[in-house]
Order: sequence, then C-alpha cells, then structure tokens
Amino acid sequence: METKESIQSVCTLADIAEVRYLRGDNTEIFLKNGFPGVRIKVRQEDGTEKTEEHTRIWMHRSFPFDLPEEYISVQNKDQEEIGLIRSLADFDTAAGDILRGELARKYYTPRITKIVSLKEAHGYSFWNVESDVGKLQFTLQDTFRSLLRVGEDKIFVFDNYGNRYVIESLKELDHRSLRRIELYL
Repeated sequence: METKESIQSVCTLADIAEVRYLRGDNTEIFLKNGFPGVRIKVRQEDGTEKTEEHTRIWMHRSFPFDLPEEYISVQNKDQEEIGLIRSLADFDTAAGDILRGELARKYYTPRITKIVSLKEAHGYSFWNVESDVGKLQFTLQDTFRSLLRVGEDKIFVFDNYGNRYVIESLKELDHRSLRRIELYL
C-alpha cells in the first residue's frame, strides 16, 4: 500500500506546475479552415526535437482587463492547456495578427458611447444604447452585480446572455447618459 510520503516523492511540484511558454522561436501559428492552430517545437529527453501540432486552439486571457496581450493560455480541443503566451509581442506580425484576430472574436465587446434609455422593472434593467457597432438593446438582471468597474473610469456591462459591453470612460459620456447610470455606480 502506498503511503502519502511515497506518493509525494514520486510527483513534485515542478512536475505538476510545469509551464510551457510559447514564443515566436518555438511556435508556428497558422490558420486552417479559418481557425488558428499551432506547431510547437518540443525538445525530448534524449536531446532530439519533435514537432507537436494542434490544428485548432482556443485562447483565454489570464488577465483580460489589465493585460489583454499578455499571459494568454492556449488550449487544445479537449480544453487542456498546451502552453502559455507571455506576450503577443514575442511573435512576428503575421502570427500576432492571427492571435489578435482570434482574441478579438472571442472577447468581442461593443463600446457603449451613449445610454439612450435605462428603465428598471421587476429586478431587471432594460438598456437602449448607442455603441461603436450601432444601436443595441439588452437586459440585465440584478444591475448592480452586472456592472464591473475597472479602475476609476471604465465599466464593463454583462447582460443576461453573457454578452459583454464596455464604457471606456465615464467622463466621456454625455450628461444624460451619466445621470442614467450613476445610480448603479
């Protein structure tokens, strides 16, 4: 029977927490059928090198608000992390464009420029706004919990369907828009 001590000696923290960093010198980014993929050069224990290919990857920002182009987890089709990108700046322009395009698709966030109306009824708030992509309408349940203030001036809004919107600067909103939202801040 294995004891706790024998199990611990077999598996170290370094084994569990090993992070593979993906950079331009060890990773090739490509598109296949319009989706990003990677080829990663992996050094074997015997000193030889092999190439590991993933034809479809998913990316997740570790710090989506503060560091949108740094510490990006890259996962395979089984949602297993295959590596971490420290910075998109570590890749050439073509690879960086592919990665930024995929992140923009995943983290699509219309920018609210004006709050036309905001009404509340039965625990819901109904928003009619103008944004950088045109006029939008959406609903929030529990408005106070659906707004996330980042810094002094930036607000993220999350609707009932998980869609994200951003108010880049409260100071840049017109007076009426600010009056409509200030109760929830």
